[in-house]
Parts: sequence; structure tokens; C-alpha cells
Amino acid sequence: MKEGLAIGVDIGGGSIRVGVYNVKGVELRKAVSPTPKNLNNDSFLNTLKTTISAVWENNESYTGIGVGSPGPLDNERGIFIASANMKGINNVPIKDFLEREFKIPCSYENDANCAALGEAYFGNFQSASSLLILTLGTGLGGGFVEAGKLYSGYLGNGIEIGHTTAVFDGRLCGCGQRGCVEAYFSTEAFKGSYLEKTGTQLKDAKEFFERLDANDPIAFEILKFGTLALAHAVRGAIHLLNPEAVVFVGGITNAYNHFGADLESRIRSLIFPILNDRLKIGVGSGFSGSLGAAGLVFSKRGIRNG
Repeated sequence: MKEGLAIGVDIGGGSIRVGVYNVKGVELRKAVSPTPKNLNNDSFLNTLKTTISAVWENNESYTGIGVGSPGPLDNERGIFIASANMKGINNVPIKDFLEREFKIPCSYENDANCAALGEAYFGNFQSASSLLILTLGTGLGGGFVEAGKLYSGYLGNGIEIGHTTAVFDGRLCGCGQRGCVEAYFSTEAFKGSYLEKTGTQLKDAKEFFERLDANDPIAFEILKFGTLALAHAVRGAIHLLNPEAVVFVGGITNAYNHFGADLESRIRSLIFPILNDRLKIGVGSGFSGSLGAAGLVFSKRGIRNG
């Protein structure tokens, strides 16, 4: 019997991804399901159960299930309250549901917090004493780990860097407020800004960056301002948290060659010069969000890689 395994669940606006991992971060099995189109609590929980069941084997011993999702959420009670990018979700009791269905402990955190733990445990920057993680995807999230411990804030809603203000009374964000950084640098931001400026609806971030490859001046303008907004948000976070490393993860990092050098240069020019002596900035390991969620299971039980 294999022991000490963790099931990691990464909940996103487009899909639910599940993986089984050992303590070294090796993925043994995985399953992916699309997030239900007619999204409500019941359809969501049914899909979650089905996807986990696809990787479950009765002859294995599981330490627990780790779940990461967008917020806001309540990590103490294990409730997925809502999400700007998952309309139809309303106070879903994830922890109680999974513990009842699978009879093992469930830990639940914001997906960016899970990504931060995953990088701290398994990633390129695991030797750093403290890491600020930014997830660049459908939205824009953040997480912070110091000395191997996650700072999650009240009920798991800390380090919401995507919902700090970039432009006073600016573009409408999915959270309902205006001017958030997420409204300028995220997949939804790029698509929405491009639609506003051109009348053309892009399918995804990949199509947006293809416009950049074709030297589209509108796409270039959108990315340039978004990068500036993100750099200032990171500056503020660095001055508050003083991390040893700032690590970018998520789907948009696949196009890091389009903005990475500009972003890093802007960040370094904006922060206190002395901080540049120690600060590392770069792209994370590119592992799945479900591994980060599995890292949550291991961290809760004091288990480290190797």
C-alpha cells in the first residue's frame, strides 16, 4: 500500500484539476473536468466529487485533500463564498462535503496561497527564506510564505494583490470595484480592454498575445499599461512584506517573453535600491495548481519534501 499521498484540487473558472502526489511532489495520476456551464452549488459539487473519484484508488493511503480556489472564501469553515470569475457559486461547503464523501481531512485555501506553498515546497525558489507569489491568469492573485509558513490573513483572504488599486475610479473589476490591478493585468483584463478599444472579442490570453506577435499597436498599448500597473502593485507589496523572492506563476507566464523584462526592470527601478541587493524576481516552476494544493496538505501536517 502506498502511504503519505495527498490529493490536490485546483478550482478555476474554466476547469477543475485534480492530482495525486507523493511527498516529493511527483504526480501519480491526474484528472481534469470542465467547470459546469450552468454553474450552481449542486453542479459544482457533483463535478468536484466525480473528478476526485477518477483518481481515487482504494488500496492507497491518503494524508488528506487540499483544495485551492479563487476567493473570497472562509478557510476555517471550508466555504467557497463566491468568485468574480465563477458566477453561480454561493457559499459552497467544500470542506464538509469532501470530508463526508471521502472520509479524510480536507484543507482549503485561496488558490494563490496554494501556489505560494507549492513554490515554497517544490519550486525553483524553495531555498528563499520568504516568497511573494503572484498568479497571473483569469484573474490576478497573491500569496506569501515566510520560513515555510503561509500567511493567509483573516479566513484565508490575505494578499489579494489583484484587488489593490491601480487607477482611481478606473476600469470595472469583476469584484465590483473600479481600478483594481486585476482589471488591467489578467486574461479578463486583456480581453475586456481589447474589446473596449477595438470592438473585437478575443477568445483567450493566447489570442491576445498572438495580436502582439502581429505587432498590433492596441494590444501593445494595453500590455504596456497593464505591466506598469502590475509593477506598481508589486512595488507596494515588496515595501510591505520585504520578500527575498517575487515569483510569477500561472498561464500568462507562458508569454513572459512579451513583458517579463519590462516588468522586472520597472519593479527594480521603483523599489528602495537597497532591496535589489537581495531580491530575486522570476517565473515559477510551472507546476500545476493541484500540486500547490497538495502542498497545503503536507504543510498542515509538517511534512517537507524529502
